[in-house]
Amino acid sequence: MLSNIICSLNLLKIELCLYSSKACLINPIESLLSCMFFAAYNISKAEANSAAANSFKTKLHLSGLNFLKFFFGIKNIITILVYLLFLLISNAKSKDCLPFIPYGWNDFYVHLPQNITFCVDVGKTSYNYKTDIYGGRIISNDRFEKWLQVFGDSQVVGLNLDKIDKHYLSKINGNSNFIIYAAPNNGPYEVINFLTKNEKILKKRIIITFNFAVDIYRINSTWQPTNYVALRDYQLDEIIENPLKYKFIIFKNLLFNKNFTTRRFNNQRMQKLFLNSNNDDIYKNLIKYFDELNQLAIDNNLNITFVVTHPYWLYSKFGNNLTLDRNLSNKVYKLICKSFKKTNNIDNILVSRASNIFSFDDLTSDKRHIKSKKINLEDIETLCKDYF
Repeated sequence: MLSNIICSLNLLKIELCLYSSKACLINPIESLLSCMFFAAYNISKAEANSAAANSFKTKLHLSGLNFLKFFFGIKNIITILVYLLFLLISNAKSKDCLPFIPYGWNDFYVHLPQNITFCVDVGKTSYNYKTDIYGGRIISNDRFEKWLQVFGDSQVVGLNLDKIDKHYLSKINGNSNFIIYAAPNNGPYEVINFLTKNEKILKKRIIITFNFAVDIYRINSTWQPTNYVALRDYQLDEIIENPLKYKFIIFKNLLFNKNFTTRRFNNQRMQKLFLNSNNDDIYKNLIKYFDELNQLAIDNNLNITFVVTHPYWLYSKFGNNLTLDRNLSNKVYKLICKSFKKTNNIDNILVSRASNIFSFDDLTSDKRHIKSKKINLEDIETLCKDYF
């Protein structure tokens, strides 16, 4: 047991990866803490879980007996070291880009930090973020006068861009600025909660996005954002100022939240999850959600453009390339076409068509989102002619 706990002299470089950002390397001081905490739980190259279904719940693979031996054996030493190191760096401010995208839960929806400018490192590239007082990401061009409000999850946030002309929505709204009220693990009903709680700021025409890769599980009654979002919204400002505290929060969630995990299913397992799911149940959940969204639009006199992006997991690895699974693709698109129908208030429905030619470079660095340049939207009625 001790051999698994004691770090080597070279200090392990443990990767920590959020749902919406590339895995980031921890600096030497943080590595010391990570060695004490994470090596004990055999966590390496972990990724954040975002799909909501009972199949997604994982537990820490550590027996209660071993945990008690570990915890009570070095509890006092760890506590002292943690507090000493934390005190030494607690006043240090983060002047560089963050190695993760910060987002928090406020009991109703998930959002980015509010009214702030920050940058995030993704691999070797840095991206700038600017938000309004509600946590909406502002992506704009000084030449544009129009503003569009957009709602959704991490797919629409724009993980790999900070220029408006790079965003896939600019292909259909090329002369508009965007305020994107979206964040990782912000599901469809969380979007409805935002619209309800902040109806005073809503424009008449808005864009609602639906990330089919994971939102089909987030509309399930078992979905609980608190199981997958580590931060409360009031912690966001402090996390930006002192990113190390995020590691402590992650550790606490791993320790006490049986549903929280830093491990992510790969494409093959995501495909299997979908194929093993009951399509009738998914369809009923989609209809229920879409009816509620339509009723909200009626009650608030909104005109909604509804945008559906296809799953990143439609592709399977074939050698060094990715290939589209035709059978899987057909099932997904038939479900989309069957579930979403235009109404008086949801009068424009656009769906992204999966490209036949695809590569790993067409995915964002976390390999769980499709890059904007590869998202091409079509009117649902035009697209669905190919599936019915």
